[in-house]
Amino acid sequence: MAKINLLPWRDELREKRKKLFIAISAGVALLGVLLVALMWFFYDQKLNDQEQANQLILSTNQNLDQQLKSLDGLQEKRNQIIERMKLIQGLQSQRPIAVRLVDELARVTPENIYITRFTRSGNKFTFEGKAESPNAVAEFLRNLESSSWYRNAFMNSFLAGAEQPQAKTSLVPRPEEGYGTFVVTADLDEPSIEAIAAEQPAVTTEEQVVDVSASEVAQ
Repeated sequence: MAKINLLPWRDELREKRKKLFIAISAGVALLGVLLVALMWFFYDQKLNDQEQANQLILSTNQNLDQQLKSLDGLQEKRNQIIERMKLIQGLQSQRPIAVRLVDELARVTPENIYITRFTRSGNKFTFEGKAESPNAVAEFLRNLESSSWYRNAFMNSFLAGAEQPQAKTSLVPRPEEGYGTFVVTADLDEPSIEAIAAEQPAVTTEEQVVDVSASEVAQ
């Protein structure tokens, strides 16, 4: 016997298709939301990384600015050290010259002469003192001329002891109280200075401040 389905099968099929469509739409919507969330998380992470990179660059630039400022101060300090060392080297180079000039003066001064004043202006020297006679001063001039340190020796004046007002310095008269006064000038011999400079060790100021600059840069 044939069976006849009297139920509304078309409505049932339509309802199934509707539910399937709703399920597929919900799945697609959920997938879209998940995809959007993943993209947002990805770009947010990228943005955070970029901000951190920008902060690192900013911090590095600030550190570089501070280092540049410290280098400027170091260069100024280095220049000051160089100037001080040049001054010290100049004084040290003049020390042996002054010592030798005094030694040479003691060597060329005759026994019947004594120096009361010794001045220097540049390379010009002035000797003031007392001498037994003009002949003693002449011997002093010859000794200066024969010296390797002095040249152009010249007697500016000589005043005999009898022409000077005598002031008694003691009860017992001394021989030098009758001496005449003289003024002699002489020039410094330039080759002698060059010879002294050649004897000094040739160490440049730049080389001496290298260690100082390097240590301060490390700090």
